[in-house]
Amino acid sequence: MNAIYERYDSHEVYGFNAPGPLIVTCEHASNRIPAPLRSSASDRHWLGTHWGIDIGARTVCRELIRQTRSIGVMARFSRLLTDANREPTHEHLVRCAVEGEVLSFNSRLTIEEVDRRLERYHAPYHAAVDRVVDRRMKQAGDVLLFSVHSFTPKLGDDVRKMDVGVLFDPFEAVARRLQAEIAVEGLSVALNEPYSGRHGLMYSALRHGAAHDAVYLELEINQALIGNAADARKMGRTLARAIGRLKVRARPQEGA
Repeated sequence: MNAIYERYDSHEVYGFNAPGPLIVTCEHASNRIPAPLRSSASDRHWLGTHWGIDIGARTVCRELIRQTRSIGVMARFSRLLTDANREPTHEHLVRCAVEGEVLSFNSRLTIEEVDRRLERYHAPYHAAVDRVVDRRMKQAGDVLLFSVHSFTPKLGDDVRKMDVGVLFDPFEAVARRLQAEIAVEGLSVALNEPYSGRHGLMYSALRHGAAHDAVYLELEINQALIGNAADARKMGRTLARAIGRLKVRARPQEGA
């Protein structure tokens, strides 16, 4: 079975040619700030936190893809450059400051620079997802479009006690089945937590799922469980077992 690895300025494509059960996307896989922009020491602190990257998510994705012989697209730029999981008109597409501290590479942001980032990073990432989803949906077999993210255990005064959140909008029945299968693996699983998929916060999965008539969900994983590579790979294997027991039709139907 031929493996695929393609690397571009905006994204990487990783996986297998065979029609695996997943199309995995990771919008916050990297904390990279590409040239000609530069990051300061203060910026690099924030880039290493959940503000700059979904800690552990890329490693989880790669292991999940390997275990299920699926395919995935992962962003190669920080969400602080431009957020691939927000629509281009979203107010938080680019954050100029984090917790009151201005980011140097966003301190003199212009409309022209936002447009450049959209054209160079945001748009090519989503074009790549479109190509991968379109190709996979033309193949046989069940498939789930699966966006993977991670969340910090505490945000402000909000303590998140769950291990995993399954975010959904229209596909509640599929989400509940996945919740049950992940719980079998001994994890605490919540639906539409720590964010709701119904509040516009799973932009990428919704955009590509709706465009290609695919069943789609977003997964949020507690960063406390995937903070190092070994733990993240373990989580990938755990999720692969759970998803291996999940049957999802290639195209949504009534009651899917």
